[in-house]
Amino acid sequence: MRRRCRYAALTLALAAMTSFAGAQTACGPDDAGCAIFNGQHPMAAHLRDDDRPLPAWTTRCVNCHVATPKSAAFAPPLTHDTLLAAASRRGGPISHYDEAAFCRAVRDGIDPAGVLLRKSMPRYRVSDAECAALWRFVMNR
Repeated sequence: MRRRCRYAALTLALAAMTSFAGAQTACGPDDAGCAIFNGQHPMAAHLRDDDRPLPAWTTRCVNCHVATPKSAAFAPPLTHDTLLAAASRRGGPISHYDEAAFCRAVRDGIDPAGVLLRKSMPRYRVSDAECAALWRFVMNR
């Protein structure tokens, strides 16, 4: 019962974050990274410690990673500057993202320093090609 309540609360929080996403920009037919980020190419995902699939509308990157100042966002913006900046995350050593670390965070919820990301960060089932396309997209934002 307790687990269901947490799942419901996290799902509602993700749903509420869609209001921050704003209008989606249509992606070009060859821009898989943009389509993944905006939810035009849905990705299967679940929350940590819960293998139940999340509804596709709750797992769009744009729901949480909006291009606003870090203090105003639910999650940090996914941009070239924020991902490549050397930083200490939640008490871990100074590190920065590269493509492999980014894909590990997307799949397993672990940052480049080995620190677990928030439980609200979905764990995605994403192919290497899809993750590489998403990485290229966020590096050009």
